Amino acid sequence: MPKIHPETKVLIIKRLKTRSTADVADTFNVSQRQVQRIKKTFEDTVDVFDKPRSGTPCKTTAREDRLLAQKSKASPSSTAAELHETWSPEVPVSSRTVCRILSRNGLHGRISAQKPALNKRQLKNRVAFAKAHSLLKGWTLEKWKKVDFSDESSVELHHSCRKYCRRPTGARMDPRFTQKTVKFGGGKIMVWVYTQYGGVREICRVEGNINSLKYQEILATSYIPNQKKRPNSAAGRCSIAYFHLHIKVPQGEEDQDAPGLASPVTRHEHH
Repeated sequence: MPKIHPETKVLIIKRLKTRSTADVADTFNVSQRQVQRIKKTFEDTVDVFDKPRSGTPCKTTAREDRLLAQKSKASPSSTAAELHETWSPEVPVSSRTVCRILSRNGLHGRISAQKPALNKRQLKNRVAFAKAHSLLKGWTLEKWKKVDFSDESSVELHHSCRKYCRRPTGARMDPRFTQKTVKFGGGKIMVWVYTQYGGVREICRVEGNINSLKYQEILATSYIPNQKKRPNSAAGRCSIAYFHLHIKVPQGEEDQDAPGLASPVTRHEHH
């Protein structure tokens, strides 16, 4: 049965003062039963608007809802079905009800953000570098234009690294709800790229994973030759890149710093 707009109900009440129920029903294209119900509601309440309803009562108690929220916070990666198995309310509920209860408590299902798996030393070094090269230290835009940025990335045919979690709003980058990543695992194509202020300068494919020796090879074959071609490059020599090409890596330690390569940028300042 279609719902009648409140303004139409007001017009029906006015017409009923001078016309019969059948005539009013034909005029507004509604059933006589609907007209009679509107008339009775107006006689009982002196109003034609629907009163707010309480809705279906909750099957769970507030204490049970808090217990479910605590279980989800203790295990953010657990799905609603998994939480439903460990949660035992007095009245059986569905997994969909579990989702609604968690949403009411501010815990929404999301895909975990991916962040590099860095140790405390690496985190400390990143913060120190950011503070030392901030605008407060005199690093203006003109100075940053002289800095090249490089990074490695993997191109995967089947990306299957997405991880589900349930977290409160505004906590996307909270370490408890992020997925830690290490470069790089699985079948893929590795590429290395460096960019300058004017845009991307070079993209090259890398065989295998990148360690210290592989990185020096990339600098020697891709980065330095391109620097020599630049019109404003003094003999194509850049201080930090030149240091990388002459560093000596102890035998057997080529891969020890692999997790450290999770750094988002490598800096090459040219003068």
